[in-house]
Order: sequence, then structure tokens, then C-alpha cells
Amino acid sequence: MHNIDSGSLNEIEQQLISDVLFTYGFKHNWKAQRGKGGMNNSTFMVEIDQECYVLRQYETHNDRIKIAFEHEVLSALSCSGFELDVPTPVSLPDPKDQTFLAVQDRLTNRTKIVALFHYREGHNPVWNTPDQLIELGQAAGTLSSAMARLVLSLEPVYPPYYRIQEAYPLCSPEKLLQLCTSPPDMLSTCADDLQQLKDVLPDLFDALRGMEALPHQLVHGDLNASNVLADSQGHICAILDFEFATWDLRVMELAVPMSDLLTMDKEQAWMWAALEGLIQGFRLRVSLEPEELSVIPELILLRSLDVVMHFISRMVEGTDEPEVAVQQIRKLRERVDWMKINEERLRGLLI
Repeated sequence: MHNIDSGSLNEIEQQLISDVLFTYGFKHNWKAQRGKGGMNNSTFMVEIDQECYVLRQYETHNDRIKIAFEHEVLSALSCSGFELDVPTPVSLPDPKDQTFLAVQDRLTNRTKIVALFHYREGHNPVWNTPDQLIELGQAAGTLSSAMARLVLSLEPVYPPYYRIQEAYPLCSPEKLLQLCTSPPDMLSTCADDLQQLKDVLPDLFDALRGMEALPHQLVHGDLNASNVLADSQGHICAILDFEFATWDLRVMELAVPMSDLLTMDKEQAWMWAALEGLIQGFRLRVSLEPEELSVIPELILLRSLDVVMHFISRMVEGTDEPEVAVQQIRKLRERVDWMKINEERLRGLLI
């Protein structure tokens, strides 16, 4: 992280950073710039005495209980001997050893939660060859093994993926099926996709029954290229964004990156080689039972369905424009079509 220019920040942002750093005990001069952020938070890259930090302001996941659990997972991983880097929260200088604080957002007058993390050098990898996915699979498997051994004092907040009916009150399965039957004007551009999904979603919801009998553990739940960092040689060196970590199916840690891989604009031969590499890398680190492998096709679609229900909920509450939900609805329909054609071959690959 070089050439930080605080001149790009507005007065409100500069005051926020100054107040937060002072509370963390930093009284020296600092420089900062806006980071990439994400759908759920805003970030600033901060330099103090040649040390680099990331200041995160939680936006849509502005919930103390969720953030406390995320930070406990990160702290436990950092002390576990896990071989890859993870974001390490900076503790506030108080006897409670807190790692986040509440501030007043001067634009909205709402209370927001902010936290400071030690900066991790690296870049999001670009998958140029399918062989690179072996390393992503290994990283996912290594993380899965480490997460399975963590002992935490707090309870996870998010339900498992397969209990999707509990996750999105604004877009329950019933409400989603109603949207598919009678698409509103704001989703008119994907009305055909919704009509096609109407016929397959009931079977997918039914397929989730009985998942509670499969092996469970703590999982990251959102592992993909945007949430890992690679070093200058292109090797994965860090895993980021543990906001959705929860108690879930062990095999979900493999199904999530497999599902996200299917949205890449690649030829089929490349895609199959990448899927094989991802599975191979994961299974080098984690031994999966046949029952777990058998549900991966459904879990691939479940991951995409979860994203759809997440962004429809954000659309309903006014957080995102409808086009964001439209894109995810189309991706789900594309994955459903892909699975109809390729499920048998995929199951053969998993065996």
C-alpha cells in the first residue's frame, strides 16, 4: 500500500478517521485513502508511522452481535496456528479488550460500528488457468480444518444455508415464489427468468430437508476470489471477510466456491478442469463422506438462491437498486439450466 493521499477524503471522512484513531490510542499524524469497500461496508486504508491498517465502517451488517462473533472467529484463527493470514482486529485500549466501537454517522445521523484491522498485503487473484483452482481448493480445505478445531464462547448469528426460510423475512420462500408467479415492475426485465424458476424452486426447497443430519462445523461461508488475497508470486496468502461465518454443513465450504465458479465466462473444458482442481484441492485437506458429496449439486444451487434472496431483500428495504437483484436472478436461472444438463457429469466428478 503506497502513495496514500488524504486529500481525496472529504471533511466528514477525515474527522471520522481522526476520532476513531484517537479512541484506539493513535495520537500521531496519519494518512488515509478510501478503500474498495464492498456491498456491506466502507473501508479506508490508513498509514500511521509507516504501519498500515484498514478502518472498516460496517453499513448493512451494522449489528454488534454479528460483529462480535466475526471478531472472535478472527482472533481465534490468528491464535490457532492457521497457516494463512486473516484480518486481525486491533484492540481498543480498555480493560474489556473490545475490537470495535460505535460512532455517529454525520451524514445520516445513524450510529455505525467501526473497527480497525492490521493491513494484509496482497491482491485478489485472477484465475488465468484452471490449475490455479487447486490452490483455492486447498486454501478452503485448510481453512475448514482450522475452523473445525476452534473453540468459541459466542454463538453464531446466521442460520445454516439450508435453513434459508429463516434467513430472509423480506424474501421468504413463499414471497419469492409469489414474485416468480407475478413479477413486479421493478423486476420486469427478468420476468422470464422468474417464470422459469417458479417451476424448479419448490423441488429445491424440498431437497433441503434432512440436511441437518450431515456433518456440521464452523464455516466461512463466502469463500471466493474476492475474499482471498494472493502474494506477488500469485499464491494465496490470506483469507478475508468472515462476516457470514456460522455453524453450517462442512461441505458448504466447497460448494460455495464451486457455485461461484460457474458464473465465470469460460469455455466448458476450462470450467470442468477448474471444478476438478477445486474439488481435488479441497479433498487433499478434508475427507468428505459420500453423503456430503451427494448433496453438492443442490448446495451449488442453494448458494445462488441464497444470494438472490439476499439481494431481493436489500431491494425491498431500499439498500440496492433492482438491477443488482436482476443480475443475481439471471445467474441463478443460468446455474439451474447448467445443472439440468451437467448434473450427471458433475456427480461423476465428485465420486
